Amino acid sequence: MGLKQLAKVSLLFLASVGFGVAGQDWYHNRDEYYRGEHWHAHVFARVHDDLDHIYTAGAASEKEQNRIQRTKEELTGLQAKLDQGVWDNGTVNDVIDSLRKSANDERLGPQDRQVLADDAARIHDFQRNHNQWLHH
Repeated sequence: MGLKQLAKVSLLFLASVGFGVAGQDWYHNRDEYYRGEHWHAHVFARVHDDLDHIYTAGAASEKEQNRIQRTKEELTGLQAKLDQGVWDNGTVNDVIDSLRKSANDERLGPQDRQVLADDAARIHDFQRNHNQWLHH
């Protein structure tokens, strides 16, 4: 192997390690965000960010990507309504259902599937407690 080829292989290796570390940082930062209660007022925006991350990974089928895109649109609308003090329980149920379906897509990586399952559970918990969490 020539010096030029060795340099290319080394760069590719370092880039893949760097992307792996960056991905791990994302998961770690996400976990840190949900410590405490400050996330309650921005739950839909944060789940939207999670879907952005998973969508850009590109592992989902076209059907799943369409579901993710539709869910992101619903989350944007829900966050806007929440910011105005409006609760849309029907759309919240649709989002929870969509997140659960996405969490069962075996083409996604296990960490991404776990993120989606966590998001569905977190929104469901928020759904049960939003009156108390937002008014104290």
